[in-house]
Amino acid sequence: MKIKGKNIFANYLTLLGVRYTESFSDRYFNEHPHKYNLFGLSKMLMDYGIENAATQIKDKENDLPEIQTPFIAQFGGDFVAVHKVEPEQVSFHWKGANHVLTLAKFTEALTGIVLLAEKSEKSIEPDYKAHKKTETLSLLKRLAFFSAIGIIMVLAYIYNIYYKNIGISLLLLVNVAGLCISWLLLLKQMHIQSQYADKICSLFKQKDCNNVLESKAAKLFGQIGWSEIGFGYFSTNVLLLLLFPASLSAIALLNIFTLPFTLWSVWYQKAKAKQWCVLCLMILATLWAIFIINLLVSAYFSPVIASYEAIYFQLLVVACSYATMVLGINILAPKLSAEKTTQSLQQSINSIKADEDVFTTLLKKQPSYETGDCDSVIHFGNPNSKLRITVLSNPYCNPCAQMHKRVEELLKQVGNSISVQYILSSFGENLNSTNKYLIAACLADKTGSFTQIISD
Repeated sequence: MKIKGKNIFANYLTLLGVRYTESFSDRYFNEHPHKYNLFGLSKMLMDYGIENAATQIKDKENDLPEIQTPFIAQFGGDFVAVHKVEPEQVSFHWKGANHVLTLAKFTEALTGIVLLAEKSEKSIEPDYKAHKKTETLSLLKRLAFFSAIGIIMVLAYIYNIYYKNIGISLLLLVNVAGLCISWLLLLKQMHIQSQYADKICSLFKQKDCNNVLESKAAKLFGQIGWSEIGFGYFSTNVLLLLLFPASLSAIALLNIFTLPFTLWSVWYQKAKAKQWCVLCLMILATLWAIFIINLLVSAYFSPVIASYEAIYFQLLVVACSYATMVLGINILAPKLSAEKTTQSLQQSINSIKADEDVFTTLLKKQPSYETGDCDSVIHFGNPNSKLRITVLSNPYCNPCAQMHKRVEELLKQVGNSISVQYILSSFGENLNSTNKYLIAACLADKTGSFTQIISD
């Protein structure tokens, strides 16, 4: 079974057939304080309305085939989503790829701890409809953007064919191919997962392209990545060929200066890195393809060039275009990967917030006020619970109104395991009548929530 997903949580939701959105589930998983342990995975599944339980199997080889799939298993120091167990082999998803191992080898690395889950009618992502709408609109915007680009390029291609500019048409196709490849390289550089980039980089069966992309030689002057330069180069070529085809000769002349780099890159990968980057080699082949096409269509001897001044002017314009595009991409690239960094920082913050020792320390530093049952008659949850949350609220306070909704959602999640007590205040004596009314309404309707009472 082929399954897709950026993480084990999304993989398992797919296997269970639970409706979810990739964008929200990915962010939710990556920002969760306990995403690296079984407790965290169990809590995330519960938040999606999926009942689950962990167990440990002792006789792994005999008991594992008896467990109903899919399930999550602790595999060495990591977790995998197992989707099929056969008498001789086990199929599972791990680190973004499907794997198959013999039952003996799989159980050798298996700790014996598994997490079982079962979906129900209530199993669905929180606020799924809102997240799905947002994701769909985002997808439509991307489709509209790339469709518009595609239409422009097709029209330009047809135009060039019609006026017998076969050379420009061929160069457009090759440069678009180079643009796509350099985009995949840029994703690799920014550590953004791409299935296409991963598949291409694994063609030579030796680690991945990151070994080359993360080497010291992967950046010009240690600042500008060659993937950024490549993306800027090909994108500039495409724009100039579409909008200013008269600059063909200048583009062709500047292409010659890229050829020594191709020879150096092959030497470096073979002699220094001792690792081939398939995407890098494809880019090098594209540069030579552009050179060959330029020779075939006599781009170096274009009749457009009327004088040395004209070609110097074109070379200056094209060179400045390259520099502008490359430097612009270099500035924007960190912003494109900012979301991944933000999620990592948010996960660290959430881990600190979820640490009971940290919470207790911060709580003890806060001002303390003794409260008891006689301080308020507005109670929700389990009055006999050892954990009581006291909320000092003002009916005219907007932040308090938002907190009521959060408390109500909390009560739905934890049931009767906690007690919530409201103590009402006001901005002035003339507003105290509102508090008395709310207290009376609460006493009259003990089954309602505080948010409902206020809305009534």
